Amino acid sequence: MSKFKEALAAKDFLLTVELDPPRGPELGPLTELAGQLAGRVDAVVVSDNRGARARLSPLLAGQALVKHSGAEVIMTLTCRDRNRLALISDLLAAAAAGVENLLLVSGDFVSLGDQPGTKPVYDLDSVQLLQLAAQMAQGRDPAGELAGPTPFFLGASLAPEARPLGPQVMKLKKKLAAGAGFLITKPLRGLAGLKEFAAAAGELPVKLIAGVEVAAGAEPAEVLSLAREVKAAGLAAGVHLAWPEQPQRLPDLVGQL
Repeated sequence: MSKFKEALAAKDFLLTVELDPPRGPELGPLTELAGQLAGRVDAVVVSDNRGARARLSPLLAGQALVKHSGAEVIMTLTCRDRNRLALISDLLAAAAAGVENLLLVSGDFVSLGDQPGTKPVYDLDSVQLLQLAAQMAQGRDPAGELAGPTPFFLGASLAPEARPLGPQVMKLKKKLAAGAGFLITKPLRGLAGLKEFAAAAGELPVKLIAGVEVAAGAEPAEVLSLAREVKAAGLAAGVHLAWPEQPQRLPDLVGQL
């Protein structure tokens, strides 16, 4: 059983961090950093070409962290870069690699990345990918029987600060119906948007983790303050911390929470 799933059930408040695979073939620094965070956070989320910028495969990175870091791993998988055949292949490979937790997302638009001429795929959307992964957990894919099931703990993302709120709440309900067992929000700017979203969505059947990020030019102290506000307000079951520009400083930041 997923240790992250057990932690969600047992703990009042969780901490996860996001790490980007490298823009190169050397995995040593990522594995070392994840090892420093293991035991201090409940899971390490491995991103998948975050910001529509090409990086080493999250599948290979996730496998390396499972084997060598001691950290509980959540692997992100995006619809943007793969058709359904590639998604099925990567889901099977993730299961074979020992990855037990998945965060299934649509992916940032390629226009936001460093290669805007890229052709996006989006053969499936995030709801359909959740449905596919849930089907594969039963030992089937759309073509029929698999040689064995791929029992993942499935997560989804949401954007509580996006407006209008109606479509966001509707998509959240679809993701829950499709099999999402946990939720991680996109990085928050403050508590107001999360409060408004919580009021519109009502009580959730799964736990939500609030994303906070030290963006370029931001002060770490501001992010720590927001994380503490989220915890004090009781609006989330945990905080998801990211520092894309200086990930090596995450262990120090974690120590201050």
